[in-house]
Amino acid sequence: MYNKAIFLGECMIELNGDISSLENKSSKMQINFGGDTYNSAIYFSRLANNKTNTFYSTVLGNDSFSRKMILRFKNEKIKCDYVRTDGKNPPGLYSIEINEIGERSFSYWRDQSPSRYIFLGSKGKKLAREIKNADVFYYTGISAGILDAKQKKDLIHIGSTAVTCGFDFNYRSQLHNDKKVSQLLFKKISENVDINFVSFDDVKELFDIKNPYEVFEILNDKKNLILIRYKDSIIFKNKQEIIKTVKVHHGEVVDTTAAGDAFNGSFLALINNDKNISIEENILKSHSVTREVIKHKGAIISNKNMPKINT
Repeated sequence: MYNKAIFLGECMIELNGDISSLENKSSKMQINFGGDTYNSAIYFSRLANNKTNTFYSTVLGNDSFSRKMILRFKNEKIKCDYVRTDGKNPPGLYSIEINEIGERSFSYWRDQSPSRYIFLGSKGKKLAREIKNADVFYYTGISAGILDAKQKKDLIHIGSTAVTCGFDFNYRSQLHNDKKVSQLLFKKISENVDINFVSFDDVKELFDIKNPYEVFEILNDKKNLILIRYKDSIIFKNKQEIIKTVKVHHGEVVDTTAAGDAFNGSFLALINNDKNISIEENILKSHSVTREVIKHKGAIISNKNMPKINT
């Protein structure tokens, strides 16, 4: 029997390009697909052993972009059994502007995205039943942030039924616009997952904290592994409550898009492949994927550029 890894969230249409002269003339924009859980699913799929099937779960429409998106999933060997295609609208859209040092700014058009209604209606209830009890389940603060309160509860419960549930905070102030409500939401999620992937830049804004070690006090749950990305380090607390730091130098940076997503997908794949892998070894191997990703433009590097990792 195959292991089942399910990544749930919103894959969007991506516009990417230089619009610095748009006030004077037309601009050439590249069109692609992107999204945090989608990015992680791809890197997981590429590194997962042959005993694991990778699934993506979302809601799409019956438009040409939705159909192309499903073909892209399949081309990356991601199964679409848990993709609803009865949405009334096309997928959401976002644009990325990248400055000269690789930093990004985003604009979003997602209010009518069908993924916002993933657990609604009879088909939504059916999907919620089908994706329970996965071997690996992964979602993010963005996955939760686009849902209403009832669907958030459904998502948290589904994640809690997985053998291993991973969660990336991915706090976005424009999406999680009530900070106090968001603090309670993220704490509740943390109580129901096994691995917390945390960017200090995200949580310092959410919880108004000044150093990464405060995260361990806020998310004090002895059953969780907490990994914090902080400058050129990963700080983690294992289930024995021991805090350790692993240095992760980044090298050349062209584009930081999907740096964290690549790490998360890789980390989950490696721990799924080998339950006995040490956290330190997993961090270093997963970071080798991140280091390669940030050398290239865009979220997804070609297979030929994937680091050779002994999995």
